[in-house]
Amino acid sequence: MLFSPSKSRMRKPRILVALASCLVALSVVSAFPASTSALSAPARQNGLPSKLEKQVEEWVVRLATHQPFKAWQTADPQIEALGPGTHGWLVLFTKDGKNIGYMVVHAVTDGTFKLGEYGVGPYPLFSETLLKHSLIESGLMPAEGLKSIKTSRHYVHPFAAAWEVSIGEETYWFDAKTAEQLPVDEAAWHKLFPADAAAYSGPQSGSRIVSGKLNEPFDAYERLPWLTKEAPFSTKEASSLQRRLDGKEYHLRYVTEPFGEAMLYAVPVIGYQSWSNGRLDLAIDMAGTRYVPFGSLLGKGLFYR
Repeated sequence: MLFSPSKSRMRKPRILVALASCLVALSVVSAFPASTSALSAPARQNGLPSKLEKQVEEWVVRLATHQPFKAWQTADPQIEALGPGTHGWLVLFTKDGKNIGYMVVHAVTDGTFKLGEYGVGPYPLFSETLLKHSLIESGLMPAEGLKSIKTSRHYVHPFAAAWEVSIGEETYWFDAKTAEQLPVDEAAWHKLFPADAAAYSGPQSGSRIVSGKLNEPFDAYERLPWLTKEAPFSTKEASSLQRRLDGKEYHLRYVTEPFGEAMLYAVPVIGYQSWSNGRLDLAIDMAGTRYVPFGSLLGKGLFYR
């Protein structure tokens, strides 16, 4: 899914394997700390659901009428702060104690909420399981987890989302979805993304899914059109993407370099969901199925057949 050109431009991503253990707050015997953040989920008043909780429930109702979100109808949602300065939340859905999906919610300037990316699978955005495995695999943390670790989340857009992990006096950055280590530090991150926060506008309530498609995953590195100077797939009209994904030759890749030449993401686009308000979400195979608003991808990368 991503690689560093400093190694091999043909390197395929490693597959991260889940650990069986659950992650809890850091202590002498525990393995992982809770993330720090300046924003928490809105509190209930008189035991009644908050405005945010009601909005999340509305989106769940609309999504759960379609595969692969049906299990969300009986899932337990947990709302957490997305990260410092983001004015957003991460909603984790669990069922029988297991992660089954997530959604990102952004605060809108008019006091409402906007649905960001969302996804299904056992590894949500900011999966502590994947991060712990990555830390152990890279030798940064022993399996017994006795080192002092602090984490915080950063979210600018789907391909500029990261864990900031402090271990002793050292700090490391990891991709929020795959937990792959990123070639950035705090100075580089803030230079690339001066402010984590983004202003969102426009209503989101009342829309519904009108069409969708989900194809079989494929290896984005079967072909390397971004290296062979093949012309990118035209995205002037969103309908052209839908036709491509609806057809027999549905392979479509999204390639982006949010950190410059230091790292490149090449991910398979395997489907879409179209909403009644004109919104189009593209399904990306990336440690699970990740639905990302088409508008969030435009201008930040290119599509290839």
